[in-house]
Amino acid sequence: MLTTADLTAAIADLAKAGMAFTTHIGSHGKKIYIIDSVALAEDELALLHRKGALTRAGIRHYLVYRGLKRR
Repeated sequence: MLTTADLTAAIADLAKAGMAFTTHIGSHGKKIYIIDSVALAEDELALLHRKGALTRAGIRHYLVYRGLKRR
């Protein structure tokens, strides 16, 4: 379950790493984070944070996994 603390910690990690991001509200009314041209939902952002993978390499690896999972 996504908590405010998870999301705050994930955003803090992005800031510490110097990774710029923007947000927008998606079609389902949920906030989407755009990091290096990659759109991540709040739960995906928190998941990457919990796994210690909120880095450019970690996000790339996750995108490959996400692509395979959707097939």
